Amino acid sequence: MFKRILALVLALLMLTAVFVGCSKKRKTNIGETSTSGTTAATTKDDDSEEPGDDSEETEESTERETINIDETNADMTKDGEVNDTAPADEWDIKYILNPDNWEDSDIPEEVDYEGYEFTVLADSNTGNKISQCEFLVESDGELIKEKVAERRKYVEEYLGISFNIVEYEGGYGNMEGFASEIEAASGAGTPYDLSVSYCLIPPIVAAKGLSRDLAESENLNLYETKKPYWGSGIKEEIMIGGRIFWMSDNSSWTSVRSMTCIFVNVDTFERVNQGYTKAHLYEMVDKKTWTMDNLIILSQNAYSNTNTGDEKTEGVDNGDEFGLATAVGMARVDLWLYGAGLRYTELNNKGTYDWTLEKPVHVEFINWWQEKIQNDDDVLSKNPENVLVEEGRAMFMHAPVLVTESNLEYNFTVLPMPFYKTDVKNNYSTSLCNMYGSWLIPKATKTEAFERSATVLEVLAAGGNMYLAPAYFEVYLKRQVATADLDMMRMFNVIRNSIVFDLGYLYGSSLLVENLAGNGIYDEPFLALRRLWTGGSSSYSNITTVWAQIKGTATTKLNNLMVDILDY
Repeated sequence: MFKRILALVLALLMLTAVFVGCSKKRKTNIGETSTSGTTAATTKDDDSEEPGDDSEETEESTERETINIDETNADMTKDGEVNDTAPADEWDIKYILNPDNWEDSDIPEEVDYEGYEFTVLADSNTGNKISQCEFLVESDGELIKEKVAERRKYVEEYLGISFNIVEYEGGYGNMEGFASEIEAASGAGTPYDLSVSYCLIPPIVAAKGLSRDLAESENLNLYETKKPYWGSGIKEEIMIGGRIFWMSDNSSWTSVRSMTCIFVNVDTFERVNQGYTKAHLYEMVDKKTWTMDNLIILSQNAYSNTNTGDEKTEGVDNGDEFGLATAVGMARVDLWLYGAGLRYTELNNKGTYDWTLEKPVHVEFINWWQEKIQNDDDVLSKNPENVLVEEGRAMFMHAPVLVTESNLEYNFTVLPMPFYKTDVKNNYSTSLCNMYGSWLIPKATKTEAFERSATVLEVLAAGGNMYLAPAYFEVYLKRQVATADLDMMRMFNVIRNSIVFDLGYLYGSSLLVENLAGNGIYDEPFLALRRLWTGGSSSYSNITTVWAQIKGTATTKLNNLMVDILDY
């Protein structure tokens, strides 16, 4: 009953935002509400001027390719008005507000573990904040933090347990150390009941044979059952021979806030691309003409050397304004690969995985990326920080939605990552930045205790679906960030409903190959190749040459990993 009431309340809150919300973009904090009757945050008008609005444009600067919204590859002018509200009228209001079923129909029956102290090893790395985001005891009044605490209380009361959270430094800098802590506790006969950590740590633990197969649990039943809080994309990608050794839920704070997308500075976009409005961008997404080529076209003529005074420098640097900003040496560069519908590995007909790096479409895409992204002054590809989004100095930039928590004070919207070509994948793909947590149950956990741990994990994920995801996705992102923009709400739906994962990337730290970059050290195949095709290495002329040299070793490593995991 409580879940139904919560869902109804959230729906009513959202409807209030839709029909009462004003047309101004508002600065909001998580936990603050913003309706036409409150002024808790500063406002910014949609028609605010951007730097350089009064500058004269030459005929040369306005020449560009043109985009046909209806046909991706055709040349056409930007004629025609688009009704800003028309697309929303074509969508069912329930879908706009709620793409997920926030109620949980097949949650395990309420049981009483009689006050059992349930011990969770939680990653305390300050960069990812996973332990804080998953197990706050008390909140400071912010909406999402209140929901974290409420979920914890709900699980404890529903199952008759008390959580004992053991924090241990993990993150990217101590992945092996975190895995060793799990191994040490298991070897001592006192395994942790559950572990949640930085997303790349559980694959390391699984590769060492230290985690239980979650698909064995009757209460989790991940293999047979479709549940909104267990995203199908990750199950299909990380399952090896029908076995699942760790899992990332679809409803925690860390997973929802880690969704990446394209941020758009609307005022800059409309100034540079005169004749286009944000409604045209929404229409391109709907008509599947939101492609990487069209993104590059729209990014032209936006660059401006904006450094001033003593900081002014000649040439391109991070202090300027750009048409497109994208991080190259970071994991976020993989968003381009996934947006193109590609992966580092793919499932074969034997139920195991193969590398895909020598496929012609991979080589073609990387050549396209090098030409369009690395050799264009309108594109910053030198590891910009999120500050470019926060300050609005990039007309387009891909970043996680958590950037909105920094209170963006300009007129912006969000779009899914564009796809590459219709003949590769005519759909959108959302990858998560490395801020989300993943769960595992140590292999040393005995059968009876394993089912208890599985039950707690199931109820934690279901509780996230009841408390955390609706609060962050529906109330914060859609009500406070999108305000009254129904199309922006739809874009959040597209982003959330297209999340993808890549086994080769997730297990990369267990696939180290020697001398990948000609430097005599071990490295991950995909990591070295990423550095290569983004210009981070000068040892080889192209990715085909590198892959020819390491393919044999990398393939052996991948095959051995599959065999070892299935033998555990």
